[in-house]
Amino acid sequence: MLCMSLCYYSDLMKFLYTFLILLFTLPAIGQTIKGNIISSDGEPLSNISVKLEGTSNGTRTEENGDFVLRNIKPGTYTLIASGIGYTASKQNLIVISGKNNFLTLELNKATQQLSEVVIGSRKNRQRDKASSITSKLPLSNIENPQVINTVSNQVITEQAATDLNSIVKNIPGVVKGWSSVSAYYTSRGFNTRNYIRNGVAGYVTADMDMANVEQLVAVKGPSGTLFGSTLVSFGGLLNRITKKPFDTTHVEIGYQAGSYDLNRFTADINTPLNKDKTVLLRVNAAQHYEGSFQDAGFIRSTFIAPSLFYKASDRLSFSLDAEFYNRESTSLPQITPVGPIQAGSTKTWASNPSQLPLEYKRSYGNNSVTLKDPNRSIYGQVNYKISDQWTSQTNLIRTSAENTDNYLTFTLLKGDSSLVRNVSNYPTSLFTISQVQQNFIGDFSIGKVRNRLVVGLEFYQNASAFSSNALNGRAGRKAFDTLSIKHAMPNYELISPASIANKLNGLAATYSSSKLNTYAAYASDVVNITDRLSAMLSLRVDRFNNSGTTNITTNVTTGNYDQMAFAPKFGLVYQVVKDRVSLFGNYNNGFQNVAPTTQPDGTISTFKPQYANQLEGGIKAELAHDLLSATVSYYSIKVENTLRPDVTRPTFTVQEGSQFSKGVEIDLYSRPITGLLINAGFAYNDSQLTSADGTVNGLRPVNSGPDKTVNFYASYSLPFSDLQGLGVGFGGNYASRNLIVNNTTNGQFYLNSYTLLNSAVFYNRPRYRFGLNVDNLANKQFYNGGFGTITPGMLRRYIATLTLKF
Repeated sequence: MLCMSLCYYSDLMKFLYTFLILLFTLPAIGQTIKGNIISSDGEPLSNISVKLEGTSNGTRTEENGDFVLRNIKPGTYTLIASGIGYTASKQNLIVISGKNNFLTLELNKATQQLSEVVIGSRKNRQRDKASSITSKLPLSNIENPQVINTVSNQVITEQAATDLNSIVKNIPGVVKGWSSVSAYYTSRGFNTRNYIRNGVAGYVTADMDMANVEQLVAVKGPSGTLFGSTLVSFGGLLNRITKKPFDTTHVEIGYQAGSYDLNRFTADINTPLNKDKTVLLRVNAAQHYEGSFQDAGFIRSTFIAPSLFYKASDRLSFSLDAEFYNRESTSLPQITPVGPIQAGSTKTWASNPSQLPLEYKRSYGNNSVTLKDPNRSIYGQVNYKISDQWTSQTNLIRTSAENTDNYLTFTLLKGDSSLVRNVSNYPTSLFTISQVQQNFIGDFSIGKVRNRLVVGLEFYQNASAFSSNALNGRAGRKAFDTLSIKHAMPNYELISPASIANKLNGLAATYSSSKLNTYAAYASDVVNITDRLSAMLSLRVDRFNNSGTTNITTNVTTGNYDQMAFAPKFGLVYQVVKDRVSLFGNYNNGFQNVAPTTQPDGTISTFKPQYANQLEGGIKAELAHDLLSATVSYYSIKVENTLRPDVTRPTFTVQEGSQFSKGVEIDLYSRPITGLLINAGFAYNDSQLTSADGTVNGLRPVNSGPDKTVNFYASYSLPFSDLQGLGVGFGGNYASRNLIVNNTTNGQFYLNSYTLLNSAVFYNRPRYRFGLNVDNLANKQFYNGGFGTITPGMLRRYIATLTLKF
């Protein structure tokens, strides 16, 4: 392993050394043109194309609207600034030797830009882009009656985020729970995963690399109307918005190194493929290796994501994206505690991890026991402008994801001194996702009433060929072994693929297949009753055809059903100050057809569908120049036919009763002065089970996460001086106590509240960027947890980043 890491490091250093030589030996000739692009109402515009007419010199604006053109020879030029949703602007300028230029350009909003708005956004604000994608309409955030939280690319870059959890921490009320290879996150008291990409299916069996993520979006509350029930939860959804090709050549090569043998190489290459710039290509790639703060553990992955855009005519365009991801990793320690109270016993044991005899830096496994999770996804989109009022959008998605090899989990026995090692073995498991989605998007008026309408049809299929075996102490099987964690552990290193295979010898694996087809139709109309008052009226109809789960060995099928569901959604928005401050309210409905669940002992449980209804109200603000972007909301959610862990067997799932979830969320994003960014949030959630078993009735569900969370990040970079681009950042996260066991039989086992601090120093220039980050600044020991398990969190980590730009 050491040799492999050293060889990898050596190859990367050679590559970067070559680039550094090329970078710093390029001749610095000519003058510099600097400037800033703003909208007609004074807002800075990002991602605007800026180029000198008749030359190859071009760039795009940063998030604050700034741009820089370097090495410009003296002469007379015409500078052109253009962007989706805005009328192009031209300005003549004279470049004189020895004198640099600074100019400000103002762009006016274009009219009749519906098809382009659907591809991009009505404005160039990140929240408006997120609102447009998630609503499938040209709808700004201030007009959207649903809560949307975003994490901008600037925050992702400044925090040197390399994984999903590093980005999610910037979203109010969303916290990592069950720490699988594809982690669960809690939102508004419910579990959710990242299964949405650019508003369509983005299924993965392991958390995807973040190399091609432009921003991460959380849509809060039940979202069944536009996203169905299969890939979202009642707490909301996580939608990763990816980087798209643009019409100038730009290359970024990056390298990150840090604690625990972190070695990460990234590339972002964008270029037009023809002279007319109607064919654009962008490729993002990453190669990643990272060890663990514990005595064993690693992640090794390779990721490549090409994106091709072809503008066939003024009306017709095609997009074709792919994501290829190979990942091998050890499993994070997932430990099932007993709980402090035992029925029929006077003994009281540990009630939180600090009272357990677990060693924080022990993994209780080794690097030979790994799980492989390859993923292949193809995303196609066709946009056709039917008329000035109507656009057709067709989405085609195909994903193939796998799990193979071994996965470790752990169970503490009564007395908290013996740790059982369980193995889940997957000889081969293949999941195939297909989605076909057709949308017709209109922006038209009936009389004086404006309507923005999307009408869609969708086919979704989830098919699997699944095989599994286990050493888990259930159904007559033995666990792999037991460690005496208070004494010497001579068998600690004896676990390996060979020893697992030897103990599995003679135990039959379970081979099964399943197929779920969903046929859906939906419509969502935003009606402008006045120029300030609008109403959203939405409805979705789903027809589920579940072929059930078939045991290949016995040819027995269980859990097959056909069902129809309706998901309505209503919203009202009143703009107190036009385009600046709005009051909003919504009613959202969610529906989940719960697939038959294979319990840990191999039995299959069939459950009833779940229903959720949410009422929500609040206020949104979008002040000019990004002075303040804020959302404050109160929500109340009720779910029928709730799923929860079994009291006596926490890794088993049972269904009964209802769950109420209510709370308050505050999300703030501000640029009060030039160079200063503030991103902060607060969330409070009150959840409880009702009409449930007496052991849990009236108590907080164990998978609801902390009831209070705080997130904060602020950075300041020097806007003007010889050190322009030098910046510092500081942030933190607070999570209150998180209940892992909560019932009258076993009492409460909880994760202690924690506060994590992070810092950053960076120097961002047009040709390069350097950054140094420290995560978990105080080296705090803390735990994540869910589904009855606990997992230790990352200790202090240093990351150094070098990015070269061409």
